[in-house]
Amino acid sequence: MSSPVPAKVLVIDDDKDLRYSLKRALAGQGHTVIEADSGETGVALAKRDQPDVILLDNRMGGMTGIETLQMLRGAQPQAMVILMTAFGTTQTAIEAMKFGAYDYVMKPFDQAKLIALVDRALGARRDLASAGKSSRALVNPADYKEGIVGSSEPMQEVLKSIGQVAASDATVLITGESGTGKELVARCIAQHSLRAKGPFMAVNCAAIPENLIESELFGHEKGAFTGAAAMKPGKFELCDGGTIFLDEIGDMSLPTQTKVLRAIQDGEIQRVGGTTTLKVSVRLVAATNKDLEAMVAARQFREDLFYRLNVFRIRLPALRHRKDDIPLLIDYMLQRQAAAKKLRPKRLSNEALEALMAHDWPGNVRELENVVQRANVLAKGETILAKDLPQEVLNPRRTAAPIASAPPAAIAVAPSSAPAVEAPAGASMAAAYEAIYRQNRLNDGKNILSVIEVEMIRRAMEETRGNQLRSAMILGINRSTLKKRLIEMREAGIKVFS
Repeated sequence: MSSPVPAKVLVIDDDKDLRYSLKRALAGQGHTVIEADSGETGVALAKRDQPDVILLDNRMGGMTGIETLQMLRGAQPQAMVILMTAFGTTQTAIEAMKFGAYDYVMKPFDQAKLIALVDRALGARRDLASAGKSSRALVNPADYKEGIVGSSEPMQEVLKSIGQVAASDATVLITGESGTGKELVARCIAQHSLRAKGPFMAVNCAAIPENLIESELFGHEKGAFTGAAAMKPGKFELCDGGTIFLDEIGDMSLPTQTKVLRAIQDGEIQRVGGTTTLKVSVRLVAATNKDLEAMVAARQFREDLFYRLNVFRIRLPALRHRKDDIPLLIDYMLQRQAAAKKLRPKRLSNEALEALMAHDWPGNVRELENVVQRANVLAKGETILAKDLPQEVLNPRRTAAPIASAPPAAIAVAPSSAPAVEAPAGASMAAAYEAIYRQNRLNDGKNILSVIEVEMIRRAMEETRGNQLRSAMILGINRSTLKKRLIEMREAGIKVFS
């Protein structure tokens, strides 16, 4: 396989015969080959001739290949270095990648495979060059000190809403899919409120066991329950004069909801096991990725608490609905990650950006940040290439729209006598759901949502071989919601995954 563009290749090896063999093979592909018999000579030639690719032996007289590699990073930082060695060790492999080698091959190697590797390295080199010509301006992190990054119209509406409500003491309900940045918005509201100097505390209601959530929020007296060796104040008490953020409030039990309602209405709390009522002045900001209106209708969430929370609603857009913000977010993340390690921020090649822009981001900004951090680690030079991105971004599966947060009862009432629906082999999930809808619409419109929802979950679990976390990502819901649905399906006798 010949490279489409002839290039300059530097071969650094003290084996004269190997240099001759590589020179013939590379020249046969149209490349110009420069030879060096030592690391010292190789570094000097790299400075003079500026090669595109460098084939570097690890064990030579004088400087080792690893030492030469470190010198080459300063002499010709844009060159793609392929380390060659007959003595492969774990340390050598790790150090080769650590110091920026493009790849690492063991001797003896198949010459055709090495030529193909050189071609891939040249492709990466061209990606670096195109990234260097990118006109994208870098974000100034100081302009986004709250961590909310975005200039798209949906995000501008969010920022306007924050500005409108921050100075008041109104309760705020933030809704949106998981990973959209609900806690960042809550913190921003607190920072710009009249309570900015007071404490801010975040509580994830879904992460705290049911038997502990009340104590966590309202505290407990000594001896209130087994293990309560001393009095402990709760978050409401500790947050007096400040702002408390209750994340995933849709997962809170009805008894705890009653006590939160009292704290909002009357500004009063009572520790678990206590008899004294304590006055607290706390501003409440709550968040959820669930449909609270549907939960109220299903009597899974207190109606009076919902109206107390829903004084001012801020709806956060999914990342797929504000893709114009992706370049800004990536630059912000790269600069923040580099600053933490006191390094220069890496750049993003145009091909990598195109792949990131094409992805649907079911995990939203949180998923993007994880992908950027991983690519930042894997990138071997100063530029992140498309090959540094995970396969699920480069070759995305068709993802479904998020499941509506319908009450679990919707699954329970699905008729057990409903005919099984088979989608065409190889059909996308979206096409399958459309087929399911068509086949069930004659059922007087009854339970159609239930049937579709069950089949969506079933197909997601089949695709991921029962992996609940990945299935939840595909479906656009959080894992706790999926777990509840699976339990309800099993109780209803619906087979999910074999």
